[in-house]
Amino acid sequence: MMYSIFKSMLVCMLVMAISVTGFTAPAEAAPQTITNGTPWKDVNNASLQAHAGSILKVGSTYYWYGEDKIHNSANFKSVTVYSSTDLKNWTWQSYALTQSSHSELQSAKIERPKVIYNESTGKYVLWGHYENGSDYTLARVAVATASTPTGPFTYHGSFRPNNNESRDMTLFKDTDGTAYLISSSNNNYNLRMYRLTSDYLGIDTEMNMIYEGDHREAPAIVKKGSVYYLITSGASGWYPNQGMYSTATSLNGPWSALQPLGNSSTFYTQPAFILTVQGSSSTNYIYVGDRWNPGALGDSRYVWLPLTLNGTTASLDYYDQISIDAATGAVSGVTNGTLLSQGKTATAQSALVANPASYANDGSYQSEWVATSVSWPHWWKVDLGSVQQINNVQISWWMMKGSEGFYQYKIETSTDNVNWSVALDRTGNTTYGFTSDTLSAHARYVRINMVNADLWNNPGNWYTPRLWEVKVYGQAAAATKWQSHNYPTRYIANDGGAGRIVDNPTAANSEWIMVPGLADPAGVSFVLKSNPSIYLRHYNYVLQAQSGSGTTFAADATFYQVAGLADSSKISFRSYNFPSRYIRHSSYNLRIDPISTVAERNDATFAKQ
Repeated sequence: MMYSIFKSMLVCMLVMAISVTGFTAPAEAAPQTITNGTPWKDVNNASLQAHAGSILKVGSTYYWYGEDKIHNSANFKSVTVYSSTDLKNWTWQSYALTQSSHSELQSAKIERPKVIYNESTGKYVLWGHYENGSDYTLARVAVATASTPTGPFTYHGSFRPNNNESRDMTLFKDTDGTAYLISSSNNNYNLRMYRLTSDYLGIDTEMNMIYEGDHREAPAIVKKGSVYYLITSGASGWYPNQGMYSTATSLNGPWSALQPLGNSSTFYTQPAFILTVQGSSSTNYIYVGDRWNPGALGDSRYVWLPLTLNGTTASLDYYDQISIDAATGAVSGVTNGTLLSQGKTATAQSALVANPASYANDGSYQSEWVATSVSWPHWWKVDLGSVQQINNVQISWWMMKGSEGFYQYKIETSTDNVNWSVALDRTGNTTYGFTSDTLSAHARYVRINMVNADLWNNPGNWYTPRLWEVKVYGQAAAATKWQSHNYPTRYIANDGGAGRIVDNPTAANSEWIMVPGLADPAGVSFVLKSNPSIYLRHYNYVLQAQSGSGTTFAADATFYQVAGLADSSKISFRSYNFPSRYIRHSSYNLRIDPISTVAERNDATFAKQ
């Protein structure tokens, strides 16, 4: 009885304390959207500098360690530490290491800092790739420890593991608590693995070679169930290349043959690490890559992509955004519409028999369309089958390791395969390997017009035009019916080739898709949804529903939307090439006329239905 009274008193005291202090339980992390390839800011709006690093979860808090490149140099400035509970909003906590941490760090390089926790010693252990400040001849590892995840870390020095070179490297802590070092050696030609000592501060045993002679670097590893997945990049300096992966059921091997991951440039990234997001309802994996900017390293970007692991297969696709719920563990890509182009009819200016145009939209990053010769400009196009709203075009460009080129191109669109508009001009592009362009266009046909390619280490363009994969995203284009302001049962329609207002016309004759103006994209052109080759155009001031091409046709088929002349909540259409004239109906016929009277303003006003 006394226990019950005492318990009740404690509950009352706790309720009173909560009421007085305003204390509430910590809120769970909510789903967050991360946008790839854009500048990432911390909660104080400062540039988030955590390149080539790692993330360690302690309790419900994630700690992100990485290279600080804000000084735009490969030389060491500091290793940063940020914290977050939702994986999007990061707070700068400390510098784990700085130049003043040890004399050996005053002129040095510390790359790929990885941190794991040792339960037996209670220490957070950091390893990194160590070089001097002038070149890459030392090829060592560096080790530091701290009692808290934010440090400060005590620097213990650098060395070569088992007297082997060690450049790009990572740490891996297995489920039994044993830790391992994986590092590139022999000028990156071999990839070695070492079991660490129980305190994680040194090398215990060198294990079987993972890769010999394969020239792989930037290792990232994760375990799912009983399978280990190891991702690496090729060695091509700051330039991206084809990511590859292997699997094994034992860290000591054998490891499976290398398989491609993602596209030919790993979506213009280099692997940094694999993040495991374990939540209340699921566990998912994120590929974290660096999109290096060698001309301004501090402006290098981050790319986070859902990594699908299934049996002994890993797969990676690109999304401009991903959604993460750190509380539940849910991770998903966010597309800008649905994939419209895959498997649709594709053609090109020329194509090798063995590499047809269809290879560039077959859904495989490993098959390519190749032109027949070095001829620029060169085009490739896809027929989407019907007019669609285009939101996003992703292009996997051809690359040759060590002789990389970026394409200068235009994305062109058409509803009828005759009249073409430049939906996006990327002739100023300087991005290697992969581009993802956001745009807005209505089109049935999408054409990639490759104007030229710029090779960074060659005086001329010797590339043969080619594409690995093109993905067009969007949705079905919305069709509009235009209702007469003063005759509500009548709509703008194709009436046997004439432009008229018709009482209750069929949808096939009265649903129009409003596309950017053929003569001026700031204006609009009317395209008949049921027949995208039919435009509404004027001829001798009379409107007709016709197909055609050329500059005169484009001008006649272009109009500007303005506030309704009789009702500003509605729309009127001003002629592109006769700016004093507007679409109006005279009886049932549509014309472009000057407008002066109240009746004419009524006739020139339409409502969008």
